[in-house]
Amino acid sequence: MCRSLLLAASLLISVLAQADGMPYAPPAPTPPVPSTPPPATPGSWPVPDAQPVAYAVLIVSRARLDTGTACDIDLYVQDQKVSRLQPEGEIALNLPPGETSLRLVTANSGLCHGGLEPLRAQSVLLRAGEVRKFRIANSESGLYLMPVSSGS
Repeated sequence: MCRSLLLAASLLISVLAQADGMPYAPPAPTPPVPSTPPPATPGSWPVPDAQPVAYAVLIVSRARLDTGTACDIDLYVQDQKVSRLQPEGEIALNLPPGETSLRLVTANSGLCHGGLEPLRAQSVLLRAGEVRKFRIANSESGLYLMPVSSGS
């Protein structure tokens, strides 16, 4: 008898645990999932406004034969050192448009001691969006930047 009472009590507890007092309603049907995404319509994705290019690209390269020296060469832009170019080195800089002062100096490192060099600067006018390429060259008056045509 004890066993049947225990069985009846456990059955009653399980029935009460499942019943929540609400009448049975079948679950709502789920909407069908489309097999292909809907086509994009103009304006469905936010498109950022096209910003005008606010910089110019200056590329400076150094060929071993053009400089006549194996010493490193420091490149200054607006009197700030931006790079040390080794033979066969190259650098590309994003610069603001306008008049830009460029200067080249033989680096004082290792066996290379530049000594007193004239601090000759070149001025370059850069326009927004343009790419200008220069090569380091040497003349009797010192190092300078030689413009390179766009085809080379």
